[in-house]
Amino acid sequence: MVEIIKAETDEQMEQVFEIRREVFVREQGVPEEIEMDELDSEAIHVLASENGVAAGCGRLLLKGGDARIGRVAVRKAMRRSGIGDGICRLLMAMAGDSGAQNVTVNAQLTAVDFYESLGFEKEGEAFMEAGIEHVRMVREL
Repeated sequence: MVEIIKAETDEQMEQVFEIRREVFVREQGVPEEIEMDELDSEAIHVLASENGVAAGCGRLLLKGGDARIGRVAVRKAMRRSGIGDGICRLLMAMAGDSGAQNVTVNAQLTAVDFYESLGFEKEGEAFMEAGIEHVRMVREL
């Protein structure tokens, strides 16, 4: 069974950071000093677990009527099981509950189809972020 919760304890946040280190730093080669940034302290973080094992995470940044989803990661062995979808849907619901009118994400090009399946649309041209091609995507809430 998959459970997705708002990460609030130190232990939950360490699990979030470990998933991000595993996926972004070790798997994708993003430098840890870029991956772990100052926005972590102001973001809302969620943690997904499957049968009690930490499986994925994501964060939400709120500013006025805008919301930005980021740092969505699912452990390699647990991908393609709906965990990333659940993480994003919870983050979008949290954004809507906060009064946000739209939500954006800087999506890796390999994840564009995934975000399009959630109702996001590409906005602008591809750009490099942490050595990986991304594109800004937006969705009205």
